[in-house]
Amino acid sequence: MDFRRKLLLVIMILPWLTVPFLGRQALKRFSLTSLFIGILFGGQCVYAHRKSWWRVYPKIFPNSMAEIPFIAGPFFVGAIWILKYTYGKFLRYTFLNLGVDFFHVYIFVAWLKKLGVVSLIKLKEYQALLLLTVNAVVMYGFQWLIDSKVAPNKTKSLLTRIFS
Repeated sequence: MDFRRKLLLVIMILPWLTVPFLGRQALKRFSLTSLFIGILFGGQCVYAHRKSWWRVYPKIFPNSMAEIPFIAGPFFVGAIWILKYTYGKFLRYTFLNLGVDFFHVYIFVAWLKKLGVVSLIKLKEYQALLLLTVNAVVMYGFQWLIDSKVAPNKTKSLLTRIFS
């Protein structure tokens, strides 16, 4: 296995080492939303391949999408961490997501590009940031829908939850 494949394997496994620190309640509450957004992003990856938006060059698993290490690792686990600490506080959630997405697009992807792992082809950095930001809003909305179905008797208004 070459260096790039090993790196992708580390990128996929490393976030899972933090799962025991999440707590059972957060994992149970936010994993469905994280799975949903991962599937949505997987669909976007299929579309991105057709439009040549980006490429991930080595594949860890044959006959699969090369983005699986990112979706199954930092994307899935990171979404649960972000929701655990910011859900119910929309402004905090938005700013944290913007920071994480900015780091991902402008620093992490640039580093992986230097290593020959990924490259943005037709998608500019600001467009990738916009795509990740839209995904974050969809993720928050999906979790809000789940919570409204599971615990519909919340007394806080939406504006109170957004600005608290």
